[in-house]
Amino acid sequence: MNTMRVNFKVFLVLLLLAGIMVFIISSDIFSLKNIYVTGNKTIPKDVIINVTGLQYGQSLFKMNKKKIYKNLFNNPKVKAVRIRRILPSSLSLDIIERVAVASIPYLGSYLNIDEEALIIEVASLEKDKNVPVLEGLTFGDFKTGEIFKADNDIQLTIALEILSALKTAGLDKDIILINIGDTENIELTSNSGISVIICNSNLEYKIQMAKLIIEDLEKKEKEGIIDMKHDGNPIFKERE
Repeated sequence: MNTMRVNFKVFLVLLLLAGIMVFIISSDIFSLKNIYVTGNKTIPKDVIINVTGLQYGQSLFKMNKKKIYKNLFNNPKVKAVRIRRILPSSLSLDIIERVAVASIPYLGSYLNIDEEALIIEVASLEKDKNVPVLEGLTFGDFKTGEIFKADNDIQLTIALEILSALKTAGLDKDIILINIGDTENIELTSNSGISVIICNSNLEYKIQMAKLIIEDLEKKEKEGIIDMKHDGNPIFKERE
């Protein structure tokens, strides 16, 4: 008899909890009224909200998070997302965007790639002036949202190492062109008209050294070529 009473009490508690859950899910108190978007820099807020498929008025507890993530990641610029319910009626979408580190010329336009060589977008001639143009690569088919595949993998690997070293040295905003066609004669061109010739060795050290030399030459308002292909002291030849 006691066991039956206990089981009955447990049944009543479960029934009560189920009723509470049904009330929570169906109650207008928890219907979506606000969507907050943070972290986005280039993707407009309304584009992010539209692509999620969310509808104002739907229950916060009925939305499909997996579907929202999938919809957002269909945009190649979205690198990471954090979704949070803010009770009783709001949702927060915290976006981390992929950042372009270089532009690869393609038939009068540019393929913008991030640090992982993922193609973020195909940009027009009015490209992002804050990233260098990467020349000297040959390639075939490509697809936005996928990793860029060069015909020569070694060239691309070296190019990514150079881009990383430029960022570390704080020179990534000053270099406007990288020609990686010959890995033993890589040419970096600054926005002040100074060229740096390096090879595929001691990249971080040489780029750090190049930064100091470029800053000194800019103070002296000189243009020319800094040859750093070989070990030893850099050689500077001023343009006439």
